[in-house]
Amino acid sequence: MSDEQEFDSAFEEARAQEAADAADRLKRGQSWDDWLKIGTFLNIGRNKAMSRAGTNEPVGARYIKAFSEWMAVYSWIGDIDKATRVHAMWAVDHLDDLTRLRENMGLTQRLACNHPTSMRRRWDKAQKEVDKVAPTAGKKESRADVIQRELEQVAAERDKWKHKAEKDGSLFDLKQDSTKIIASVIVANMSPHRLRELHKALQAEIDRVKAAQKQAG
Repeated sequence: MSDEQEFDSAFEEARAQEAADAADRLKRGQSWDDWLKIGTFLNIGRNKAMSRAGTNEPVGARYIKAFSEWMAVYSWIGDIDKATRVHAMWAVDHLDDLTRLRENMGLTQRLACNHPTSMRRRWDKAQKEVDKVAPTAGKKESRADVIQRELEQVAAERDKWKHKAEKDGSLFDLKQDSTKIIASVIVANMSPHRLRELHKALQAEIDRVKAAQKQAG
């Protein structure tokens, strides 16, 4: 990486190196995992550009300018066309759904969908097929339908909290938000090392409270 590049955290620097290495590997062949690394880093840039532009949505002249300036720092990004960049970021945003879709593909089909644009087309096709066989009103939901609906609800809530955090700096409401959402937000915003330290701290605090309660009893 160039010494001129500045990073806000060790996490961002590591993702930058992963993405650059992935871009180099892509010159020799397509890899879904490599595209996800690139999409992850592009999403970091997207979020930084939104922050610098003072917007909660990746739109507008100020955002476009900020994102373009951020991308210009990394020469390898210029080798990837705009549509592919957009699809790589989209793939990361929809990773859980795409992972399930890929698990249901045969090996040959998965290999044919290693490029994010190919995966987006496969996803769109799958959605059209679902629409054709959508259950009629009043028909009992299958277990898969229930899980899918719950995942979509969680994703919607996660996006709501993300926008809230960008607006007022609050990641979640400890009194109202579910423990599942709180956990997902924490995992998305902390490094593995910090997560391990948090787990130890929480366990120590639980042990302290139990001991205090035992003494009080």
